[in-house]
Amino acid sequence: MKKTIYSGLMVLLLAACKKDHDQSATGNEISNRLNYIIDDNKFNFSFFNTALQRTAYRKMLADEGPYTVLLPDNNAFIKNGYTTADRVLTESAVVLNNLVPYHIVSGTWELNKLPFRFNQEITAITGKKIYVTRWLKNGDTVLTINGTKILTYNLKASNGLIQVMDQVLQPMVHDKLSDALAADTSLTFLNVALQQAGMKAMLASDKAYTVFAPNNNAFRTLGFASTDSIAKTDPAKLTELLNYNLFEGRRFIYDYILTTGSSDKTEQAMLNGDNISVTLLKTGALYTGITVKGIGNTSASNIVKANLMAGNGVVHITDQVLKENQ
Repeated sequence: MKKTIYSGLMVLLLAACKKDHDQSATGNEISNRLNYIIDDNKFNFSFFNTALQRTAYRKMLADEGPYTVLLPDNNAFIKNGYTTADRVLTESAVVLNNLVPYHIVSGTWELNKLPFRFNQEITAITGKKIYVTRWLKNGDTVLTINGTKILTYNLKASNGLIQVMDQVLQPMVHDKLSDALAADTSLTFLNVALQQAGMKAMLASDKAYTVFAPNNNAFRTLGFASTDSIAKTDPAKLTELLNYNLFEGRRFIYDYILTTGSSDKTEQAMLNGDNISVTLLKTGALYTGITVKGIGNTSASNIVKANLMAGNGVVHITDQVLKENQ
């Protein structure tokens, strides 16, 4: 990918972080380790640094490593709801101790040297999987991690690398989609529907799936007043409905942006073999997401929350149930 202005500024900022006073070779090496570079670059990395300082992983990033840090910049934290670094400071220690290590990988990973392929597995220090895509879009090489775009890559420290991202990765808490869906209180209706349809075991298997998961309001809009009404519905009808809201394989939102042509429209085959339509969203020249629409939907469904991870797939929460029939 061509060097961007952002990349150039980041390199200059990191170079400026090096200590000016006379040091031994060992001293220079220590002062340019990952923890010091992150700490010194307050303009871009202060939110992550605040999170790092509240965990034991700051000390780990001071050792010999090597490590690769998948580092959300300050704007990424702001987009994730942390309006100031103080919001990170008051975040639950449990949340931060899940979040921070999911952004650290053992070893030196020059992600731009991976094959041109979607969702290649690497492993965070937690043991949880991370998925890296390297692909060409309009002549430029694009790198994503769990569907999150890398802004600047391979910033060097004496004990590893930094890859700068534009979103905070959501840690993988659940190994199976069945557990991830059951744990989300906005998906209670969907979870009951999956139980009634006898599909929970499928989503607890080792096979990967992508679920466009209708939230509770989406089911209410469809006419289900309560979870009891879902539990009384014919399982065959629920199976038919749900098979049009998921498909085999792992697909992140940005995967559609990378594979869709100039029309900004494409289709996705669902588990029952029929297609939904996918439309890319743009703000100016930047792609920001997608909408999805079933054959029987009168309007497109928005993605309320994207790229929720499980060990055997990914969930995108939607505000409508995808329908084949009106």
